[in-house]
Amino acid sequence: MKLLDYLTTSQIGTLHHLGGQRNARRVIESMSDYLGCFRDRENVYYLNKAGREYIGSDTVRQKLAEVDHYLMRNDLYIKRRPESFDTEQRIKTGEITIVCDAIMQCNSTRYLVEIDNTQSMTKNVQKIEKYKKLKDLGVFQKQFGYFPRIFWVCTSEARRKNLTDACVGLETVIHTWDEIK
Repeated sequence: MKLLDYLTTSQIGTLHHLGGQRNARRVIESMSDYLGCFRDRENVYYLNKAGREYIGSDTVRQKLAEVDHYLMRNDLYIKRRPESFDTEQRIKTGEITIVCDAIMQCNSTRYLVEIDNTQSMTKNVQKIEKYKKLKDLGVFQKQFGYFPRIFWVCTSEARRKNLTDACVGLETVIHTWDEIK
């Protein structure tokens, strides 16, 4: 919960190999003193005050309407099981500042993760242009020897096509949410 912020019953079950929904709910119920919950297609859990204090987290999470963004990112984490996964990472160099949804490393390859749920395509293109400028500056290449791939998770084939067209010149991996669930 500290790493992924919000998790559904099925995501918790998958992450911890709990078998069916019934067993996942039983385990979650045993932790109910430490969890807040709200409904969004299925129950979504987050650490409440007691849970944050128990594990030493300062990040306050509450019920939100746009939880799909987090759930999409979590499904990517669950599907890929990366070696490292750092969420909401700020990249700043010179005049360029980008906050990517995560930086992950899989099989020694770094990815800049972008979750495209409801963001306008105009804003996505602006962000892609910033990534292109970062690539041109060579900051990552100096540190890692290459510019990380950009891993997009989007909601439809139409959005995938638009992202593919906009990302020319960048190494990208683009999946729909349905493909990684």
